[in-house]
Amino acid sequence: MAFITEISKNSPFYGKLKNGDILVSVNGKKINDILDYMYHTAADKLSFCVIRDGKEYVFTAVNKSGSLGLTFDSFLMDTHKSCKNKCVFCFIDQLPKNMRDTMYYKDDDFRLSLLQGNYVTLTNLTPEEADRICDLRVSPLNVSVHATDGDVRVRMMKNPNAKNIMQLLYRFADAKINLRCQIVLCKGFNDGEILKKSLEDLKSLYPAVSSVSIVPVGLTKFRDGLEPLETFTPEECAEVIKTVDAVGDKCEEEYGTRIFYCSDEFYVTSKTPLPPYDFYGEFEQIENGVGMLSSYIDEFDTAVDGFDICEKKCTLSFVSGMILSTVLPERFRKISEKLPGLTADLHFIKNDYFGEKITVTGLITGTDIISQLKGKPLGDVLVLPNAMLRDDRFLDDVSVSDVENALGVRAFAMPCDGYGSAETIRNLVINS
Repeated sequence: MAFITEISKNSPFYGKLKNGDILVSVNGKKINDILDYMYHTAADKLSFCVIRDGKEYVFTAVNKSGSLGLTFDSFLMDTHKSCKNKCVFCFIDQLPKNMRDTMYYKDDDFRLSLLQGNYVTLTNLTPEEADRICDLRVSPLNVSVHATDGDVRVRMMKNPNAKNIMQLLYRFADAKINLRCQIVLCKGFNDGEILKKSLEDLKSLYPAVSSVSIVPVGLTKFRDGLEPLETFTPEECAEVIKTVDAVGDKCEEEYGTRIFYCSDEFYVTSKTPLPPYDFYGEFEQIENGVGMLSSYIDEFDTAVDGFDICEKKCTLSFVSGMILSTVLPERFRKISEKLPGLTADLHFIKNDYFGEKITVTGLITGTDIISQLKGKPLGDVLVLPNAMLRDDRFLDDVSVSDVENALGVRAFAMPCDGYGSAETIRNLVINS
């Protein structure tokens, strides 16, 4: 049941519906969750059946603006579906204690794939839900494939339901569902010949499969009692790039798009030059760390090229993960030509909290920032990428104000895209 908690004054149902009403159906169609609601409220003329004080009432309205202005007590208008797998590479199983509570919840809900871009394994999908995906055209669908070989996938995910992945993908492809897939590469499990098979199998599903990211397994230092896994060496990372690009080159020739992309970590670890911006097409997998660095470079440099010179003096300190150590120094050299009064101190934070193998910026904690910057001169402002934060708190539940108090400096959250970063730096200098 979905309880209405707020009705905007701009809602066509304002003055009709009330807080606490329970939505039953729209235009005679039962509403089970947010997908039903989105699908059935696309009409211009709407008839809402609600329960109020134990009685059913029907209200009608014309939806002229496209926004109904209604808020419900649950985002999904239903309960979340949790993950039933025991994946050998699960990042949540590698987390320490005392982090934000939400960090420990394993979701595997296909509805969140559509609404928030989450990747789902489809192992908990019922036949009825598979029918709904096709009937309601739930697209795009982000799928954690990992291996198209059913036996390998079961071995990796410890779930017998993982075996039928290709049957599901073929069914969704026939229903014209856009599939965006990922492969978390684990040494000794789904690399080598298994990887090559997965790439060829997914290639056969084009155009339904429009992009596939290949990302290395993330290993923290909290793996006691878990399946032994190893990180890829620089040489092995270079070989993975070679394998993926061989298939990607064929796709480029045949389809005009590469489909298959390695995450930035493979390039950084192997010291392979980053591909150019136009290599990544529509950047469908950028949130998976695919093309993020190339995009950042292009956007940052383009923004800086349009700046006027400002000679105002300002000293700023910038925090990032180790993965950006090959990218940021040149960006700041470039921006200093337009902001000659800027003194920029770059601090690449080693991830002691999770372990040094974790290099991405979004997993830097307040604890590590404080311990590694304590006692250092930090200038006028400490600039923090907003990927580290949710509601002004880091993953370890340390707040931005905790960092400010511990380090004695004002902190400022900066967007993580290149344009936003460059504009933030310029504005901080201008307004210093």
